[in-house]
Amino acid sequence: MIRFEHVTKQYGDNVILNDLNFEIEEGKFVILIGPSGCGKTTTLKMINRLIDPNSGRIYIDDKDINTIDKPALRRSIGYVIQQIGLFPNMTVAQNISVVPRLLKYPKEKCDQIVHELLEMVNMPYEQYAHKYPSEMSGGQQQRIGVLRALAASPPIVLMDEPFGALDPMTRTVLQEEVKKLQRKLNKTIIFVTHDMEEAISLADVIIFMDKGEIAQIASPEEMLRNPANDLIRSFLGKHIHDNNETLTISSFLRTNIFKVGADRGILECTELMALHGVDTLLVTDSDDRYLGTVSIEEINEHSHEKLDSIAPLVRRVMPEASITDEAKACFDKLLVKGGNYVVVLNPDQTIAGIVTRSSMARALASAVWGD
Repeated sequence: MIRFEHVTKQYGDNVILNDLNFEIEEGKFVILIGPSGCGKTTTLKMINRLIDPNSGRIYIDDKDINTIDKPALRRSIGYVIQQIGLFPNMTVAQNISVVPRLLKYPKEKCDQIVHELLEMVNMPYEQYAHKYPSEMSGGQQQRIGVLRALAASPPIVLMDEPFGALDPMTRTVLQEEVKKLQRKLNKTIIFVTHDMEEAISLADVIIFMDKGEIAQIASPEEMLRNPANDLIRSFLGKHIHDNNETLTISSFLRTNIFKVGADRGILECTELMALHGVDTLLVTDSDDRYLGTVSIEEINEHSHEKLDSIAPLVRRVMPEASITDEAKACFDKLLVKGGNYVVVLNPDQTIAGIVTRSSMARALASAVWGD
């Protein structure tokens, strides 16, 4: 258990945290969220003493962390950041086993840990253990960053916006993987995000902060039902709906997408897929109108042909919907036609965004929860 007692942090007259008092139960996935400058990252960094408070105490399992040697404390807490921070001159196996080696684990134990963790995220040891970070996509690198934080089996893992720089599809996959790992390994995870959709997807408990204070601590469902104030209500925004309101696709759209022109080269697109950790790309014409998708399977199938661009490989196989469609109609298409997402188009056939299975599930949940 982690406990904050009257924790305050200020720089001169600028108060960053003001008398924080809360507890985090063991084995919970806790999200710190709030507007920029609210103090969520400062709160996170106090747990492993990257930042010390001006006053107050922080306890882990009833032990004051100020009485613990800083390096020892940090080796006992996993830490994942958006910038990943993998050592470029180390292989995947070496990166994962950094902390176990510092803790003097025998080589055989380190190798066992690397095997087991890579298997958990479907990255075969033989294929990935001896690669260097530069040889992997951003999503793959971030997976290794998460595994490195788990390698010494710390009971607590801190994650500071770890998926903020990733594309939506990769981000969704990694969210699901981290949640699965947390449940399987029974870790206490404290996760900073500015994205309420991510918070609702991952959290057992959401701690909403504003101006260095805690505005509300609640489960996702409780916060959706009873937001404590207008700021929290605005953050929840599109997730709160009247039961009689017709839900439209625009309420659940992912707009941070990656698309390419049909004139792009085969190798170029393959590299882009690897870089962004996806297996399909959205393809547009010179007027930015949607043409279809190109998949890695399609590229592999035609790898023997000398093609100048991906244009001959573009297929219109993904489910499609209009931005004005109702959410239910979009969900039906996703279920009937399959695929990982629905491509949502504007009236002029440009791409408005995509809707994934997880966002559609939350659409239905919002209809049930209501305001």
